[in-house]
Amino acid sequence: MHRYLLSLISFFISYIFIFFYFFFSLENNFSNNFKYVETAKFYEKYFEQIEHIRFNKEFENKEITNELIFNYLKKEEGRRTILFQGDSWMQQINDQESSKDLIKFKLKKYSNIINAGTASYSPSLIFKQFKILENDFKIYPDTLVVYIDQTDMGDELCRYKKLTKFNKNGEIEKVPGELYPYYRDVFNLHEKISLSSIEHTNTNKIFKTQLLINYKIKKALYRILKRIRISLSDEKNTYKKCRWEVIENYKQNLNINDKKYLIKILKSFFSYLEKKDYLNSVIVVTHPHKLQLQKKNELNDISDIVAKSVLGFEKINHINYTKVLKEKKIYKNFTDIWFADSIHLLEENFNLFLINLLDQLD
Repeated sequence: MHRYLLSLISFFISYIFIFFYFFFSLENNFSNNFKYVETAKFYEKYFEQIEHIRFNKEFENKEITNELIFNYLKKEEGRRTILFQGDSWMQQINDQESSKDLIKFKLKKYSNIINAGTASYSPSLIFKQFKILENDFKIYPDTLVVYIDQTDMGDELCRYKKLTKFNKNGEIEKVPGELYPYYRDVFNLHEKISLSSIEHTNTNKIFKTQLLINYKIKKALYRILKRIRISLSDEKNTYKKCRWEVIENYKQNLNINDKKYLIKILKSFFSYLEKKDYLNSVIVVTHPHKLQLQKKNELNDISDIVAKSVLGFEKINHINYTKVLKEKKIYKNFTDIWFADSIHLLEENFNLFLINLLDQLD
């Protein structure tokens, strides 16, 4: 009895120390939170549906909602709408005034030009994003331009495959963010969202401190249990750290099952689009990276996978720049046109790509 009493007293003293530690460091734990309630709630809502939406450090101190998913490059009276989707190739349009001006000039016939490009999006997230735009924001484009990047192979297979949930018809239902992620990922905002929710709780500092302690305990237990489950199962390869070199490695190492999965996701998306009466045409765009242009047939090319996936669909058209660049000189060369990452085109060259693409849309 005496031993149990000592244990209880020790536990209570330890808890008091822990409580006061977090009580006095509460503001430090909240320093990187979303300061606006609406912004925090928006992230929380969509974290349950899609692995990530747009994020920038400045959004922590900014009231922003819809533009975390899409933005208008042009918005006028009239129904005719074109929607751009894709990863950072499409998102970079928002950071380049010359690219925005070029698009507006070339696409005068459209009343609404929408850009939903989001960094590190791959087909499953693009598919879910399209459903969100359709169902939550009532966006019904006449024309859809989808950019599928070479990095989508690694993003899809390493980052998102383990998170993707399908409905009974085999269609993607959601790709939610990972709770208490096994590895820290630059796009996973679960901790920031959780701590923001605690900070914005309408209660006093004492109760907020207890909520923070509860979160820390739950996070630790969740990770321990996940580690045990993975070590006792065949999930070791599923939960690997998706570093940049791992993502890039899929350009060299892609097995038959990987290719089948990518084709399955793409075909599911294209089948969904094909049934939309309001959609007149879908243009799927692929473009090689610097390394693929240098090594040519030595690396996997997402263009080949997309080319197989579009077969049999009437509305889906594929503009394959691996082929286009063999037939037409768009850039001065293939070596000096890239940012340091060798996957994004410098602004001037990106605009040359846009001119060629937009001319083909016409």
